[in-house]
Amino acid sequence: MKVFRRLLIILGILAAIVSCSWIYTSVQLDIARSRGVYSSPEQGMLSMIDKGYSADRQVKIVHASTNSFDGSRPYIWYVIAEVRASARADGSSLGHNGCDDPGSFFLQTKDGGWVYVPEGAFPTFMGFWMKVFDMAGEGQSTPSTNWAPGQPWRFCQ
Repeated sequence: MKVFRRLLIILGILAAIVSCSWIYTSVQLDIARSRGVYSSPEQGMLSMIDKGYSADRQVKIVHASTNSFDGSRPYIWYVIAEVRASARADGSSLGHNGCDDPGSFFLQTKDGGWVYVPEGAFPTFMGFWMKVFDMAGEGQSTPSTNWAPGQPWRFCQ
C-alpha cells in the first residue's frame, strides 16, 4: 500500500510540473506575442533598437545564432548588436564610447514568427517546454550573422 501511495504522489507531482510548465509557457508566449512578432530574430532586435535609441543611431548586428553551441534547439536564438547613438530614447546616455551592446533572446513559435523573450522569463526553460508541447517552430541551426574572424569578444571598443 505504501508503494502505491508513493507512486501516486510521484505521478501527481509530475502532472503538476507538466501542467504548470504548460501554463507558464503559454502565458509567456502570449505576452511575447503582444510585444511583437517578427520575421527573423534580427528584425526583432532592430525593432527593439528603433524604440530604444535616438534617431541618429548606427546599428551593427554582431551575432545572431542559436543559443546552443551545437545548433540544437534552433528555435531559441540569441542576438547581439552594437549600437552607437547620441542617447537612448529616454534621454539617458549610452555606455562606453557612446555605445551599447544589447543582447536578446528570440524564440520561434509554431506559426513561424519570432518573439522577444526577456532573460527574466527564462527563455531556455520556455524553449524546452515549447518543444515538448509542440509550440516551437523549426528554427534555423546555421547562424545568420556568425562571429566574424577577428571579431573582438569585447564590444564597443
